[in-house]
Amino acid sequence: MSLSADDQQILPAIGRSTYQNTMGIVVESATWGSYALLFGFAVYIQISNGLRTARNKVILGVTCLLFGSSTVLLALNVAWAEIGVQKILMDNPTGSLVDKVDSSNASILRLGTPMEALFLLNMIVGDTVVIWRAYVIWSRKKLVVVLPVICLLASLGFAITDVVCLDASVGAIKSSIPTGERICTWSEPIAWALSLLTNMISTALIAIQAWRLRRDLKNVFDDCIPNKQTWRAIALLIESGFIYCVFWMCELILFFDIPRTSQAFYAWQFFASIGDQISGIYPTAIIVIVSLQHTLDDTIATSKNLAETQSRMLFNSVSGPTQNLSNSRNIEFPNSAGTELGRMNASTFTSNTANTEVENWDHEKASGTKLAV
Repeated sequence: MSLSADDQQILPAIGRSTYQNTMGIVVESATWGSYALLFGFAVYIQISNGLRTARNKVILGVTCLLFGSSTVLLALNVAWAEIGVQKILMDNPTGSLVDKVDSSNASILRLGTPMEALFLLNMIVGDTVVIWRAYVIWSRKKLVVVLPVICLLASLGFAITDVVCLDASVGAIKSSIPTGERICTWSEPIAWALSLLTNMISTALIAIQAWRLRRDLKNVFDDCIPNKQTWRAIALLIESGFIYCVFWMCELILFFDIPRTSQAFYAWQFFASIGDQISGIYPTAIIVIVSLQHTLDDTIATSKNLAETQSRMLFNSVSGPTQNLSNSRNIEFPNSAGTELGRMNASTFTSNTANTEVENWDHEKASGTKLAV
C-alpha cells in the first residue's frame, strides 16, 4: 500500500525526531551513570561520617532527593521517546501517519508538567545547597546571604508559576515553553535567570571569604599556610561554581524555538539532556566536597581564634619591660569545636617600651597542625 502525500511528507520528520530523541536518551543515560557513581560515593561518605546530628540527616535526605528526582526525569524522557515509537510505528498499522503523530503528541503532553516540575525542583534545591555553603563559610552571617535568598525565593515563585501555566497550557509541545499570558511565557526564563544570579552571587561570596581567610592566616603563619587540603576544598567549591555558572548560561539555548531540521537543534538536545542531570550533580558534588572536608566549619572559627590569640600575645609582650616565655613552650590555640589547631614553639620574646620584636618562631610541622573543613 502506497503512502498518501501527507504521510510521505511527514515520514522523514518522524525518522529525524526518533533519531534525535534516541541521541538525547543516550547522552542523558551516560550523564546519569556518572551521577549514580557520585551519588553512591556521597552516600557512603556521609554514612561514614555519621548521621547522629539532624543536619547530617537532612543533607543525606537532600542528596537522595536530588538523585531520585534526576532518575525520574531520565525515566520520563525514556517514556517520552518510547511513546512516540509505540504510537507512531507500532499501534494501528493501517492508520495514517498524520493521525498517529497527533495521537502521540496528545499522550506525550501529559509528561510535560511533571518533567518541568522535577527539573525546577532540582534547580531550587541545588541553589539552596549553594546558599547554605556560602552561609556556613561566612560564619552564618544572615546579612551576607540576604540577596541570594531573595533571588532564590523569587525564582521559586516564578518556577511555581511556570508549572501552573504549563499544566493549564493546551497544545504546548515543548515542556519549557508554556502558552498563555506573558507571565506564563516568561516565567521559566526569569526563574532560570534568577537561579543563575543566585549561583553567581554565592560563588563570589565563597571566593571573597576564602581570600579573607587566607590573608588572615598568612598574617599569623607568614607564608606557611597549614593544611593545604582545606584550601584545595575551598578552591574546588569556587571552581565548580564557576563551571556550573558557565554551563547554566549555555542553557539559554533551551528558550529558543529551534526547528528539528536545523543543525542547531542537536546542541539544543544535548543541553536539554544533560541539564536534567547536571542540576542534581552540582549540588551533590558540593555535598561530597564538604563531606570529605567535614570540619570546614572549624576553619572559620580557627582563623578568628588565631587572630585573637595573636593580638593577646602581642599585648602581653609589651605589658612589662622584659618577658621570657621560654618556659611556656607549648601554646595551644582554642577551637570552639574542640579541634586541636596545633602547637608552636616560642624561642624568645624580647620587648621594651618602644619596640617589641619576636626574634624567633619555630613552627613544629611534625605536630600535624590541623586546619580542616
